[in-house]
Amino acid sequence: MATIAVALSMGMLSACSEDNDGYITASEDDFPQILLPWFGDWKNGEPAVYKTFARDVAFVDSATVTPALHTTVTWRVDGEQIHEGKKINHTFLAGNYVLELVATTTKGKTTSRKGKLVVQALATDPTPGNDIKDRQVVPGQNAKLHGQNMDQVTMITINGVEIPVTFVENGDKSYVKYVVPATLPLGAYRITLTDAAGNVYGGDMITISNEPPTSTEETLWEGSFDVTWGTPFDLLKEQFKNLVVPGNTVRAYVSGDGQGAMTTAWWNNILTGLGDPNRGDIMISGDAVLEYTLTDLSLELMNAQDGALFVGNGYTINKITKE
Repeated sequence: MATIAVALSMGMLSACSEDNDGYITASEDDFPQILLPWFGDWKNGEPAVYKTFARDVAFVDSATVTPALHTTVTWRVDGEQIHEGKKINHTFLAGNYVLELVATTTKGKTTSRKGKLVVQALATDPTPGNDIKDRQVVPGQNAKLHGQNMDQVTMITINGVEIPVTFVENGDKSYVKYVVPATLPLGAYRITLTDAAGNVYGGDMITISNEPPTSTEETLWEGSFDVTWGTPFDLLKEQFKNLVVPGNTVRAYVSGDGQGAMTTAWWNNILTGLGDPNRGDIMISGDAVLEYTLTDLSLELMNAQDGALFVGNGYTINKITKE
């Protein structure tokens, strides 16, 4: 009896080992299954993040499926196939992507799984932000794209259309401005950024819409006020601390040829508390926006240093808002 048991056991092991993937018992009539990789559960209608990596690191992965001998594996990103096969080695520009793994049998039966890929920009890359006002634009209208290292960008490409840009220095709120081509169809597009040397960077998604994004911007003051070293804008000096809270973005819409900053009444930068020569004045040439997202420290500085001003020289304030 022991000899028979050993023989049966050896026979079963031999049958399973005939398929290197270990799924010889599954036939082409079976429904496909994706055993690996494992994607997390969806939340709020969105797939879970599967992997996060830098844009200079290749995405290397493999899939295990059944029935292994009768199933084709394809890899899709944002709905478009980028590879076929159980192993993948692919590079991505910076941005957020939806990865879909699809398993299809020779009998046409199919299943799929989705997860997000978060591809991070390098510290020296031009990296646009995610302000809805930058990400939803109108055909034929002026648009802006704020972000880090945006002074490197000479061109934005949307749906294959190359668009020249102009850089506007505005401290940590610097941006490039451009005109959205009137011929671009409505829809969502992945954009790229190009520098003077021809290097291409990921810019993530932008939406072309007939409707501009809804703004919650509230006007605090409107008129015409010429700022000089001797006449800072002080019309909201005492009110500022009662009009704003941490997290509000204050914008001064200005024009001129000079420099300016939002400060406390002691002429210290409203975000850092630093004074001249480290106050961080923003250079102004033509129309510009001085923009400051206030923090807890900003409110503490206003209360301790007698309110807030806009200081500098050689420019005119036309409107001040908060959002």
